[in-house]
Amino acid sequence: MTTPAAVELQPLAPLARTIADAVRDTPVRLGTPEGAADLVAALTVKVAAYVGSELPATPGLARHMVEVDTERQRQLAKWGDQHHPDGTGWQRFGATAQHWKDTCDEAHANGTTTWAPILLEEVFEAMEEDDPVKLRTELVQCAAVIQAWISDIDSRTGHAS
Repeated sequence: MTTPAAVELQPLAPLARTIADAVRDTPVRLGTPEGAADLVAALTVKVAAYVGSELPATPGLARHMVEVDTERQRQLAKWGDQHHPDGTGWQRFGATAQHWKDTCDEAHANGTTTWAPILLEEVFEAMEEDDPVKLRTELVQCAAVIQAWISDIDSRTGHAS
């Protein structure tokens, strides 16, 4: 029988294997301070390498992901796990998306680019899409623009990233 704690720890199984391998592969002189230090050093290096391979490479993204997760936890507590129709596929949003694309292109050409039209272009492209695979791609693009915008705000306000 799988316990609830075991289910919660399942995502950490690769990390547990990394730790177990480090313990197995590190010669330890039991009863000596150097033995413990060798094991701690080996664990630190291997866990750092593991974490580095699991975290996003984009600066600040891991912290933003934690903030988004915190907000999602708040939403889940308030509303539960929600399932709704997409509500997209509205072709009339194609013209709106094109308007914001043209606005972005014009702003880029004259050096007056701002975040709002960039995001609106992505959002309206998503609203137009009725294919779930393409919709998901558009929503990922929206999320990436939002992350970039947050990073830019953080860089201007001195918010740690």
